[in-house]
Amino acid sequence: MRASVVLATVAIVVAVATARADERPSPQAVEFFESKVRPVLAENCFACHGPEKQKGGLRLDSRANLLKGAGGEPVVVLGDPDSSALIKAVRHDGDTKMPPKKKLSDPAIDALAAWVKMGAPWPEQAAKGASSVAEARAKHWAFQPIRKPLPPSVRRRDWAKTPLDLFVLAKLEEQGLEPAPPADRRTLIRRAALDLTGLPPAPDEVEAFVNDPAPDAWEKVIDRLLSSPPYGERWARHWLDVARYADTKGYVFQEERRYPFAYTYRDYVIRAFNDDLPYDQFVVQQIAADKLPGDDKRPLAALGFLTLGRRFLNSTPDIIDDRLDVVMRGLQGMTVGCARCHDHKFDPIPMRDYYSLYGVFASSVEPKELPVLATPDPTPAYLAYEKERKALEQAVKDFEEKNKEELQKKNRKFFEERRELQNKVDKLRATHPGAPPQAMVLIDAVQPVEPVVFLRGNPNNHGPAVPRQFLEVLSPNARKPFTDGSGRLELARAIASKDNPLTARVMVNRVWLHHFGRGLVRTPGDFGLRGEPPTHPELLDYLARSFMEEGWSIKKLHKTILLSTTYQQSSEANAKPQAFDPDNRLLSHQNRQRLDFEALRDSLLWASGRLDTRLGGAPVEITTAPFSPRRSVYGFIDRQNLPGLFRTFDFASPDYSTPQRHSTTVPQQALFLMNAPFVVEQARALATRPDVTARAETGERIGYLYRLLYGRAPDAEEVALGRRFVESAGAEKALSSWEKYCQVLLLSNEFAFVD
Repeated sequence: MRASVVLATVAIVVAVATARADERPSPQAVEFFESKVRPVLAENCFACHGPEKQKGGLRLDSRANLLKGAGGEPVVVLGDPDSSALIKAVRHDGDTKMPPKKKLSDPAIDALAAWVKMGAPWPEQAAKGASSVAEARAKHWAFQPIRKPLPPSVRRRDWAKTPLDLFVLAKLEEQGLEPAPPADRRTLIRRAALDLTGLPPAPDEVEAFVNDPAPDAWEKVIDRLLSSPPYGERWARHWLDVARYADTKGYVFQEERRYPFAYTYRDYVIRAFNDDLPYDQFVVQQIAADKLPGDDKRPLAALGFLTLGRRFLNSTPDIIDDRLDVVMRGLQGMTVGCARCHDHKFDPIPMRDYYSLYGVFASSVEPKELPVLATPDPTPAYLAYEKERKALEQAVKDFEEKNKEELQKKNRKFFEERRELQNKVDKLRATHPGAPPQAMVLIDAVQPVEPVVFLRGNPNNHGPAVPRQFLEVLSPNARKPFTDGSGRLELARAIASKDNPLTARVMVNRVWLHHFGRGLVRTPGDFGLRGEPPTHPELLDYLARSFMEEGWSIKKLHKTILLSTTYQQSSEANAKPQAFDPDNRLLSHQNRQRLDFEALRDSLLWASGRLDTRLGGAPVEITTAPFSPRRSVYGFIDRQNLPGLFRTFDFASPDYSTPQRHSTTVPQQALFLMNAPFVVEQARALATRPDVTARAETGERIGYLYRLLYGRAPDAEEVALGRRFVESAGAEKALSSWEKYCQVLLLSNEFAFVD
């Protein structure tokens, strides 16, 4: 199975396993079916085995018909694609070959096989059809206007420090549950530092907070962390998951695989978080920065949000579908891509609305010459780059002029030779250290496309014309077609509008998720009818409305959450809440969270004293020796060949927008931490840090290591165990023993988890 399909389905297979005929398919399974499976069946199977025609007595347009098969023989064996007649036929494995004239593409076959493996879930198991727009607006919580409810009355009002706490406490009191006691100060500052910056607090910062009697001591910690440059690096990485960021295009033929300036988008996101760019402006810039006034070119880099997706062998409909998905699922929590081939089966999104949005991006093109973000300094590296670039570009022009007739004849040999010359130009731009940063932009086409519906998703089978406009369900007033060029700016402003019921809710939920491990809405990428309702709907609306009223400030939203008693609770659950609410939906305590890949790697570098704190720049290789000390957010991400280390530690797939990472516990994680040269190198560096070796006495050194790594002093038993460990090998091996001891400390749960 191809890697991209494996990454897209592994979590679904784990969650869904083998579906029975009476089971409701999960939202993830439905999304996979609608985006990967139904289009293949509709395009290649339904004409001969659908409602109008059933060759050989076989009909394939429902799960029941698949299991009925022809003559009572099912064509799928649930959970076993290798034994399924359907999969054998599309693989052309045997006498029956379907489609008979042209075999399906490998990704299509892999998707069908993965679907059968997970039990062939079909959305008809779950619902009769999509609700109407009017019905959805009237009944579904996510399409209701955002209001600001009054905080409820509670018995233990003294527990609540903020209005946020009143909403949480009211739910607990309804069930007769007690909240957990507050976490101690050492735990709190470590929690906040890792949440906001992805790095542990320094020992002197911990002691300063612990010993600060001022009533605003905690608030000062929060302000300091939010104003520190590592904050932007940490929270940019969360956003890059949503933006399906990568430094390469994925699977492409005979062209440069690397995006030359993907990093300028990553640096833009870091700067936006550090500058607390209002979220509504952040949204608009990522969709239509090229349409905004002003002389500052830096926001143009924001358009990487649209342009840095997969290239699908340069298939325009697939590229546009990917851009629609990242915009609508990433910003609106809506799976609009399910309406590409038919009306959405659940949400009120008809095909007409999908192709209205399709027309916006079909009317936008990538310019051949990318804009330079700032006037480059005439450094030797830049001058060398310019000289080589001009020479290579001239070679392309000379070749085109010399072979104009052959190129006009579309002579393949000459096309390939020109491509090889152009690839040299592209490779230079992507790899030369003197290349000035440029923005991966979109601009409006000279003539906007007037979109039509593609029947069954087939771009060669045109249906009725539709205007470029926003979704009807999110347009409470009479919709007006977009008239400003492609319509991207109008689309962006419709998404960023305070009247949009989804934008603020989706972002507030995303921020909450990263502070508590789970969102108030536990399907952060699906706020539609198949998504989960919020556990605290009034709280979600209160925060969303406050978010907009306070200028869409993400930093103020962080501060609101961190100042709450709810956030400051201990992670130790009381017996009754743990039994009544094992998933902690009611927030009776804080959720203990494991560090993700980036925070773990960065914390190891921080502990070793080797962390490079420079901001921005071209990507670096972080998985091979010599190991780069740069933060993980700057690591080179190869979309097609994502390193095994990334997958082992649940890194988000860059193939699609990821609203929340999966969290697995597998042996490879422990084996890496115990044996990897990178970890051994950091343990050795930690053992030889000057501030560590300056403590000559064993107990004193152990105490300093505990304060450095865990933010606390060791107890007597921990000191005794450490002393026995490092002294048992004898003086001649003392340094080696200290290295091993440091590695043990770095491997502990206390270092790898956040309480």
